[in-house]
Amino acid sequence: MRKRYAQTLSFSLLFVFVLFSLSHGGTFIENKDQPLPFKNALAQRDFKYSQKIFRLTHASYLAYQSDSMKIEERTDVYGFKGKSVKKAFLYSLAIPGTGQFYANAEVRLFPILSLIIPPLGKIHVNSKIKSPVFLGLDVTLWALYFNYHGKGKDEEKKYRAFADEHWSEDEYLRWLVTHLGIESDTATYWDPEKQEWTYLSHHLPDKKTDQYYEMIGKYEQFSWGWVDYDTTENFSLSRDSYLDMRRISNDWLNKAKYSAMISLANHILAAFDAAIAVNKYNKKGERFSQIEFKTRLVERDREIIPRLSMSVRF
Repeated sequence: MRKRYAQTLSFSLLFVFVLFSLSHGGTFIENKDQPLPFKNALAQRDFKYSQKIFRLTHASYLAYQSDSMKIEERTDVYGFKGKSVKKAFLYSLAIPGTGQFYANAEVRLFPILSLIIPPLGKIHVNSKIKSPVFLGLDVTLWALYFNYHGKGKDEEKKYRAFADEHWSEDEYLRWLVTHLGIESDTATYWDPEKQEWTYLSHHLPDKKTDQYYEMIGKYEQFSWGWVDYDTTENFSLSRDSYLDMRRISNDWLNKAKYSAMISLANHILAAFDAAIAVNKYNKKGERFSQIEFKTRLVERDREIIPRLSMSVRF
């Protein structure tokens, strides 16, 4: 009895199992190779993400295979800081030598003279050494300027005082009246040689300006104003002495002018020299202190992968 009961129960369970298998067998077969629901979601998300990345990068790679996908980054491994070329130029333009001190770079000692004497172009020094040279030259030139200018002005005072004592405007006007029949050198007079009315080429200024003192010694028509003028010899010792004094004064003043001009040239030369020194300093620093990184996307084994390259300048 019990055995029969057990067999009946076993056949019943077997029958239920077969019916369940027939109704769900397709599902088991379809899903037998699929992961669990949680893993399936993760795999699906990763697959979509990789597809999206591929679409974005693969088209770009094919369209811009080289430079457009290249990213460059330069890193200063020594903490190099460049200097301002404009500052160096303005520093030395204002005070020669200060731009060279600011540059603090290795430069040629005689860059211009090297065009004439090539061996001089091989001599390199620190720009700080050139700094006192430019500054010292400028100080010397201005010292010479004030010295020459002072001497020239002293001589000018002497010849003006001499002219005031030995040249008479009244004598000059008397000569105009007695010889030309005019009271002023601006009026016309009759020239018997040319047989025509003419006028004097120069006119005495109303005030004792620089032109006044120049004209009374330079032009013959004012010779009659010198107190010792010899009408027979057409000669005046005072006039010759006066011309010598003016020449000495002008020589000193010209030397002062040349000193100022050379000083100006020194300012300009120092400014350009400082700018070149800073430019070389910056180029040398960049060349010896930079690491350059380049990244780009490349295709390898049908996959898009990033490639990183690094170059160091020494």
